[in-house]
Amino acid sequence: MVDIVIDPGHGGSRNVGGSDANHASGPSGLLEKTATLDVAKRVAKALAAAGHNAVLTRTTDDNLGLSARAKVAARLKAPVFVSIHFNGFDGATQGTETFCHTTHFPKSAALCKAVQAAAVAATGLKDRNRGGVKTLGLGVLNPNSHDAATACVLLEVSFMDVPEEDRRLQTAAYKDKVAAGIAAGIGAYVATLAGGREGVPTRQVQDGFEALQPRRPKAAAALEAPRRRRAAASKKKAAGESGQAKRA
Repeated sequence: MVDIVIDPGHGGSRNVGGSDANHASGPSGLLEKTATLDVAKRVAKALAAAGHNAVLTRTTDDNLGLSARAKVAARLKAPVFVSIHFNGFDGATQGTETFCHTTHFPKSAALCKAVQAAAVAATGLKDRNRGGVKTLGLGVLNPNSHDAATACVLLEVSFMDVPEEDRRLQTAAYKDKVAAGIAAGIGAYVATLAGGREGVPTRQVQDGFEALQPRRPKAAAALEAPRRRRAAASKKKAAGESGQAKRA
């Protein structure tokens, strides 16, 4: 089991420690702080179904300072910290983007790529990272607040001020799909930890979520079968030779 910290961006009614109560909003009046908490809870459920210990920095409409959010992961020495946000600009710009800190560790870049690829696949939106890694000196990703073992990224799922996206965010099916994608990206990164890849994550739908179940690579299984056959043949041959020796 791996501790994974999910941070729903913003919250509450007042700014706290560098964290605004809210930033973006949709034409319907949907607030970013509400959307981030909703999606984060769905991500946590998907991760729990995959056998991970998902911890939310907030579970209610409250705000925490940026360093306080980071320190939730630091106290746990969690290997993964993902802060979930939604963008807003001119009502037309759209796309998904994921950031890691400008001075953070290489592992954050790997998590960034994994989460971005999975989130883009889930939203079907433009990859604003263009297949690479975006870096920004964001306070919630500040290395001084995180444990050295933690890979941390901030995901901007989409621009929620675009009317079509605002409508999609009103549906549970879309939010489940986005959450499953984020969980899949995290799972793909986690699978590379602790001595390398332990099999490729495979998706299984459980209660509407895609749970990640590690499986053995096909190549390893293919190699093991001939080894078992050779061992059985060798044992049979040895038994035959032993019987001949006794009769002699």
